Amino acid sequence: MVNTNKLRGKIVEQGLTFGRLADLVGMSPSTLGRKIRNISDMTLEEVELIRDILHIPGGQIMEYFFSDQ
Repeated sequence: MVNTNKLRGKIVEQGLTFGRLADLVGMSPSTLGRKIRNISDMTLEEVELIRDILHIPGGQIMEYFFSDQ
């Protein structure tokens, strides 16, 4: 389960808007929003792409994308 608040904070921390991140990932903002809010599943490829864009260290991937919240 995506840790929605933590991921949104990281987006802001990196100086990105939600819409810009969606563009970089190659999906619409509404699709990205559904995935970040855990309404739709995120693929491992999407997790890796977002992790790279947001510069999330590999050791912290569980905190952002596989959290029990």
